[in-house]
Amino acid sequence: MESGKIEKLLERYDEGKTSLAEENILREYFLNGEVPEHLRSYQLIFMFSAKQKNETMERSPWVRSAGTKRNWYSWTSIAAILIVALGVFFFNDSSRELNENDLGTISDEELALEKTKETLNMVSQFMNEGKADLVYLKEFNKTKNKIIQID
Repeated sequence: MESGKIEKLLERYDEGKTSLAEENILREYFLNGEVPEHLRSYQLIFMFSAKQKNETMERSPWVRSAGTKRNWYSWTSIAAILIVALGVFFFNDSSRELNENDLGTISDEELALEKTKETLNMVSQFMNEGKADLVYLKEFNKTKNKIIQID
């Protein structure tokens, strides 16, 4: 077969645009004939694919069948349920419940007022930071309305 036609087919093969018939032509060319030196790498590719086509893989002993896998999943789900149940039963510690003594009450009214002001100021700062990001959302809605022409 002429070298020019094979090189055009190889270009299409490299781009992934060949049909199965064209690939069979290439395979036959590289497996059954004398190949020019600059195309030896393609010959190796087609020889390797032909060799791999005839090989079969034996079933590995550590691969389970579908029934065993399903059985394994059911046992792991039962084990997970048992672990969660035992965790809830044994680690449900009643000493962690809140007592009236643990509420962190402040007996001094002025100190309590100052702590409350500090807490509310901190919450206000976080709210204002979140509000600053809403300006971008407002601008986005204006632009969207112009595009959709809702205004």
